Parts: sequence; structure tokens; C-alpha cells
Amino acid sequence: MSPPSIEFPVEGLSDGVVTLRLLAQGDLPDVIEAVRDPLIPRYTTIPDPYGEREARQWQRSSAHGLTAGTDLATVIVEAGDDTLLGAVGLHGIGAESGRCSAGYWLAVDARGHGVATRALGLLCGYAFAELGVARIELWIEPENAASLAVAERAGFEREGLLRSFMAIRDVRRDMLMYSLLPNGRR
Repeated sequence: MSPPSIEFPVEGLSDGVVTLRLLAQGDLPDVIEAVRDPLIPRYTTIPDPYGEREARQWQRSSAHGLTAGTDLATVIVEAGDDTLLGAVGLHGIGAESGRCSAGYWLAVDARGHGVATRALGLLCGYAFAELGVARIELWIEPENAASLAVAERAGFEREGLLRSFMAIRDVRRDMLMYSLLPNGRR
């Protein structure tokens, strides 16, 4: 049984401070500029170097994930003026398992203002209410203090260390597993 395609709201999701919406062609230059920050490829699987080709590939794979019902990639923008702040997404949405993982990154100027926590909360609420998800996971490197803080502020629970869990730039990395259940269930 294949999952249904994801029908994300055209207007996006907003809390009045940040808005999550689907990636648009006009976002690509700002995305390219933002992900050139060395911390983003250090802690994510985003390619380095990152240019127009990689941005267009992300746009194509995001559209495919929506159609397939397996992935939901959104950009985070300021609710008032649509300035790109970062991105947050769900990956590996399993219709049968009820699980998925989340990931996020922020442009340098957006960090330290609660943007990632707000965006992650909006997307997780949507996943629980609209996508039938029962568990959302985050995999975070132990030394990524900023991301660990976002996870905890968003209500994720630390479950443990996954040794040599994934490769980033051909280096096997340990990851801390965090999870969130609907309504903060423990």
C-alpha cells in the first residue's frame, strides 16, 4: 500500500511569527546563499559545495516526496515579509510504521531567536494531525548544542546514543536519538 500524496496547505502553516511553505523557484538564490554557511553542511547531509544544481535537485526531490507521500520539505520564512529564515522537513514518512524523521537548518541571521523551535513545532503538529504520524525522530550529533537545545525546547525526548549511526561527508558519526509523540505522550 503506497501512502497518499501530501496535500500541504497552499497558504502554508503559520503562528504569526514564522510561516512554513513549500519551496518556490524564487527561493533558490536565498537557499543557496544560506546553506553556504559551513555549519550547515557540517551537521547535515546537505551537499558541500552547494549551488544552483543542488538547489534544483532539492526542489525536484521535494516535489517527488510530496507526490509519493514520503517527504515534506518546507522553507521557513518570516510571517510578515517572506524573508527566508531556513528550512524544516519530514523524511521517510511511513504510512504503515507511523514514523518519520525531521530535520532543520537556519540561516545565520535567524539563529538564536526561537525560529527553529517554532517551525519544528508547527510541522510536527501538522504531521500528527494530518499525516497520521505517531512518532517523529531527530538524529543529532552530540556536539551540536544548538540543535539539541531546539529539540528539547520543542518537546522532544532524548532516547539514547546511536553509535556510528550515519555517514556525513563519508565520516561515520554518532547521533543522539530524540523522539516526539502526539500530545507530548511519554
